[in-house]
Amino acid sequence: MNGTDQDITEKFLLKKEAEQSKHLALLGELAAGVGHQINNPITGIINCAQILLNKSNEGSKEKGLAQRIIKDGDRIARIVHNLLFFTSPGYKDVRSIISIHEILSDTLTLAEIQMRKECIKIKLHIPKSLPKILVHSQLIQEVFLSIISNARYALNQKYPEAHDDKILEILGEEIKIDGIPYIKLTFYDHGIGIPANIKDKVTNPFFTTKPSGIGTGLGLSLSYTIISEHGGKLLIDSVEGQFTKVSVVLPIKPCESG
Repeated sequence: MNGTDQDITEKFLLKKEAEQSKHLALLGELAAGVGHQINNPITGIINCAQILLNKSNEGSKEKGLAQRIIKDGDRIARIVHNLLFFTSPGYKDVRSIISIHEILSDTLTLAEIQMRKECIKIKLHIPKSLPKILVHSQLIQEVFLSIISNARYALNQKYPEAHDDKILEILGEEIKIDGIPYIKLTFYDHGIGIPANIKDKVTNPFFTTKPSGIGTGLGLSLSYTIISEHGGKLLIDSVEGQFTKVSVVLPIKPCESG
């Protein structure tokens, strides 16, 4: 690479970094605003569902539906709480040292029932020797859930029924970038992939390739923000019609690195 090419590359990277910084600032404001707007109605929904639950007969369909509403309502409330917390100045103070295994295990507990129904197989390749990381575990779990949700959608679009290649592989490894140790967790699916002309847009706020009513366009953009705030990287590699790899790269707690 000659000097001119290097200058052009550096200018392009700086421009892209500036654009991403604007997106991060926008998402911070957006998360706070949306979070406050959602808080009150979701509390009302949960309270009404609790009343229905109390009035329903044991084993009835109504009781099961009320329990599902409360469960999903609580999950929405938790996500909103995390978003509001994420935008508050002191959220970094409550990060904890935790194993990536523990976060992923909790995540898969939430996702695996639906994945079994969709005939999606999960293959894990994660060494038990991976060092722990210093993170806000609930926010990282939301990132993992978002990535898994996208992988499910891509696999179901390509393989509506059971198929040998309907697999989500999750690979973990310790890597170094510029001499600094990181944990890299890669989610790999052989779904529909991402068209090359939109691959750079998928972390933009409200950008989605899913039909109206299915995708919000906030999953990957919020995930990008969360990982960036942890000093990490969210990397996406994809070929349309073949595969998608989404890698979450997080710094290892300094005292664990060596």
